[in-house]
Amino acid sequence: MKVIFNYNEEKDIWCLLNYGKSSNNSTTPTKTYEELISFVGENPRKEDASKFIEKYMRDQSVNVQEYINRYQNDWETVADEYQRIAEKIFGVSLPKDVTVYLSINKRCPYNIGGNYFFVPVPAFGQRKIAMHELWHFYTWYKFGITWEEKIGKQKYNDLKEALTVLLNIECKDILPRDIYDLGYPQHKELREKIVQIWLETRDIDKLWERLT
Repeated sequence: MKVIFNYNEEKDIWCLLNYGKSSNNSTTPTKTYEELISFVGENPRKEDASKFIEKYMRDQSVNVQEYINRYQNDWETVADEYQRIAEKIFGVSLPKDVTVYLSINKRCPYNIGGNYFFVPVPAFGQRKIAMHELWHFYTWYKFGITWEEKIGKQKYNDLKEALTVLLNIECKDILPRDIYDLGYPQHKELREKIVQIWLETRDIDKLWERLT
């Protein structure tokens, strides 16, 4: 499995328009979306977003290809170790390569069926973001395929988001210095519970069983 960084303006427009205003885990607009609204007004169209993205890239001096190369090179320094850790923990591997699309939006959705997710540009800590999003992929192939319907989408969402706290334990040596996976405020107690159970068991199946 390879992780490939890329840029596609259509994907960037989609990410900004569909996940800039809110998401399943946060109702707060991203700063970039607020700037878009200030630039073109409410209910922006694709054409509006395209013009704004061009302006944003120009104003921020974003050279997309340079960022693609930078992000890709940084990821390659930890790719093998991250995959080894994730596969050992979950006992599954990802069946296809995953594309990481750069976006000016600061919220990073993912699409397992499409084998892609987003990272912000410019950004600090994009490696942690990539590790976080890929953790969702591993969680899905381990549990989500069979468990999302059993426990419901909302509970599954809460669990898969909270499970990323394990990055701070198992991937601490490959996370960027002084950067941690903090998660969402509403999952604070669940994340604390996960840490407690994990340190007792170090077994993802036993952890999942106790959570569900």
